[in-house]
Amino acid sequence: MLRFLIADDEKYVRDSIREVIQAVFDGKEEQIEIGEARNGREAIEVAEGLRPDIVIIDIKMPGIDGLKAIQEIRNFLPYTYFMILTAYDYFDYAVEAVRNNVREYILKPFDRAELRNKIMEAVERVQLEKEKRKREIEYQEKIYNLIPVMENELSYSIVNDMLEVIDIDMYMDYLNMYFKNSFCMVVKLEERDDDGTIYLTEGLKVQIGNHINLFLNQSYRAIGSYRFTEDLVYFIEMPLSNNAEESKLNVINLALDVKSTVKRFFGLSVRIGLGRCYDDIKLMRESYREACKALEYSSQNASVVHYEDVEHLIGQDHRFSDDGFKSDYREKFALFKAVEQYIADNLKEDINLKDTAAKFNLSPYYFSRTFKKVFGYGFSDYLNLIRINKAKELLKDDSLSVKEIGYLVGYNDPNYFSKVFKKYEGVTPTEYREKLR
Repeated sequence: MLRFLIADDEKYVRDSIREVIQAVFDGKEEQIEIGEARNGREAIEVAEGLRPDIVIIDIKMPGIDGLKAIQEIRNFLPYTYFMILTAYDYFDYAVEAVRNNVREYILKPFDRAELRNKIMEAVERVQLEKEKRKREIEYQEKIYNLIPVMENELSYSIVNDMLEVIDIDMYMDYLNMYFKNSFCMVVKLEERDDDGTIYLTEGLKVQIGNHINLFLNQSYRAIGSYRFTEDLVYFIEMPLSNNAEESKLNVINLALDVKSTVKRFFGLSVRIGLGRCYDDIKLMRESYREACKALEYSSQNASVVHYEDVEHLIGQDHRFSDDGFKSDYREKFALFKAVEQYIADNLKEDINLKDTAAKFNLSPYYFSRTFKKVFGYGFSDYLNLIRINKAKELLKDDSLSVKEIGYLVGYNDPNYFSKVFKKYEGVTPTEYREKLR
């Protein structure tokens, strides 16, 4: 629906303009709404409620004139299309109208045919502008929905030394984070509350993870990974500082603030390990390793530990002497163990890469590349292998027909099931069952 506002102190002028607008929409008057005002003050008041798309307004009216009314209305309706209708052909008015982005300047007495053409042109422009804004909003919404996915993927790639599967520059540009003077913070949540009751669930973990992420982004740029990592992992970009000790103190104070906000809002204690600051995303994994090692030295009495404060102890600790530090690969398979279980639990369903990636908050492209790196198979091949292996188990049960088994493992077409089975096993399901006897 398009909304019009006609503002003129003469009723016959308002009636004439209304008739022209109605003629433009002849037979489709349900598509429009027309409001009227007798002066500038009324025009502003009516505009606040009506929120018109097109305003046709006289310059000279009692009290607040048309140009002042346009200025006020534009403050809360910046996209409104303004048309000035006046008997005064003064250059000063035209200049002021241009300043207010008025689209049309029509002199009284107006020609109805000319006004009709101007209104039709205004309607066309407004509709095009609406479509443009709609596309922009849809685009922004897509970007808004994509940002958490990209944060998750970038964090996961750093933690698991898999940056090669993504376009690093693209991710940094979209997230507006370039990892200058950045460090890793690893947060371990206590599983019991102050009464000793087991309290931490996966849902609560994600809720706390989101809370910390929002808290960090109030003052800094930060991304996090906490859905499929054992602990909550954040990469935080700090302001540049020439004083290393001051920078380190700021990092520690930020961690103490994180500890306080979790305790205040959720009643849970946390322990936090902090890595050193680096100026390159490719060094963030080193900061992550350092934060994990520092976390090993945290305790109730020393709940926030910076790597530099325990570095001398780590060098003598046999737990960290092996280059294959124990947490290096702990996180890598956590996500895909969950994916593996999801596939196993839903073999009968129509499982596809796009929907599975969305379920785990990943883009299809990233999911596909990472999946192959972890499992050594593409998603489709892996899915077929799991289904065929399950089918082989079920074929041992003579009470089930081949058709029923195909259905149980996700193949609704018996011929297609037989074809896929033969591709992987070299024989049809029936032939395979005969060999078992």
